[in-house]
Amino acid sequence: MAEKFEVIIGAVDEASRILQQVKRELEGLGVSTQSAQRTMSQAFGDMQRAGTALSATVTAPIVAVGAAAIKTSIDFESAFAGVVKTVDATEEELAQLEQGILEMSKELPASASEIAQVAEAAGQLGIQTESILTFTRTMIDLGESTNLSADEAATALARFANIVQMPQDQFDKLGSTIVALGNNLATTEAEIVEMGLRLAGAGEQVGMTEAQIMSLSGALSSVGVNAEAGGSAFSRLMADMQLAVESGGERLEQFAEVAGMTAEGFRKAFQEDAAEAIVSFIEGLGKTESAISTLESMDISELRLRDALLRASGAGDLFRESLELGTKAWEENSALSEEAGRRYETTASQLEMAKNQIIELGIKLGETLLPIIKETFIPLLEKLAGHLSELVDWFNNLSPVTQDFFLAFAAAAAAGGPILLMVGSVGKAVESFKLLGSLFSGAGILGPTGLVIAGVALVATLIISHWDEISSFLTKCWEGIKNTASTIWGGITNFFSNVWEGLQEYHQAYME
Repeated sequence: MAEKFEVIIGAVDEASRILQQVKRELEGLGVSTQSAQRTMSQAFGDMQRAGTALSATVTAPIVAVGAAAIKTSIDFESAFAGVVKTVDATEEELAQLEQGILEMSKELPASASEIAQVAEAAGQLGIQTESILTFTRTMIDLGESTNLSADEAATALARFANIVQMPQDQFDKLGSTIVALGNNLATTEAEIVEMGLRLAGAGEQVGMTEAQIMSLSGALSSVGVNAEAGGSAFSRLMADMQLAVESGGERLEQFAEVAGMTAEGFRKAFQEDAAEAIVSFIEGLGKTESAISTLESMDISELRLRDALLRASGAGDLFRESLELGTKAWEENSALSEEAGRRYETTASQLEMAKNQIIELGIKLGETLLPIIKETFIPLLEKLAGHLSELVDWFNNLSPVTQDFFLAFAAAAAAGGPILLMVGSVGKAVESFKLLGSLFSGAGILGPTGLVIAGVALVATLIISHWDEISSFLTKCWEGIKNTASTIWGGITNFFSNVWEGLQEYHQAYME
């Protein structure tokens, strides 16, 4: 009997020795696993840093350039679509307009899209196709060198041209006249243009030139005559003179007397040069003993007209000088280009033009990429939109209870992000498993069992490294698993501990 117990005790001792050896081997295995993991982590880290650097220095700039080119091209495409809509032109003419706008953007501080918007307005205002580019250039110049915006100038001057039947190849002369008057009179370009629109109808009827209408407008606005009120009143004066010249009689004599002429002389002067005759009347009014009494005797008592004439008559030679200045500026046609040229020489304008050249290159590049997007990406989005619409319709047709279930499921799915992070990290460890497999196979340590243990240990390490990200999602599950495992392990430990203690007690009792 003693021999049997000695055999049992020997077997237990041998088992204990084997377990200690297994423990040492597992500890060594753990060290090897950690070393291999560190090696693989370092390798993956190096690859990640290389990928990050490549993305930052090569991929990201390429993508950024492509995205910028596409956006720039789309913006210009949208802007030029307005030109296509308003301009009655052939495909060839539209292509010339497009290229002309792009070329203009490299010479002006306005972008191609801004220039296209002015060209679109030109089409809406009835500017002929062959005149759109020159009209647009003039309006941009006015917008850059006066207190008028390009859009305001385009609208006002196109309407002025329509009223006075001005040829559309003379907008640059009109612009130069306005700039010259604005630079030399106590008024602004915007006020001159506003007054010019008020006087345009009457001025055209009495035979005044475009330069004379704008010159008279500049003079009136420079003495503080309001365009809305005074402009309309002064137009009535010109109409009154026209009627007197045509009808003759006492009215003609009144105008002629104030101007210092005979009735026939005033008629001839008005018919040959209405602006000159009007200025002669204004100057004569200023030389009378009482301008107010003179106007009263002529039955010119309307408050706004009388105020405008009194202001004008007290301005001396202003109206004559304004006429000379405007006419000269029209003939020379240089004031606008010179003023704009000075503005374009500024650093701010130069920077804008340099940027526009880059944008023009982006538009060209984008024109190459846009067909690809239209052929691939847009159909894909349309198909996706169709599927999403079907999905929404399907969801809306579900019962409220079923809808609530899917909404709750979606909320739970939103918490799956941390798990995906963990799975991604486990995927990175595949190469580590391959290395460890070859290591265990070559060393003969525990074979497949060792690989499983190492794999579990590595996965556990990865779970712990991401624990902050997934703990909120797995807390309850983990607590249950931990409690169950603790209970089972405690039972197993107690069982073997009791057996071992019983065997030792029995052995001691037997030996005694």
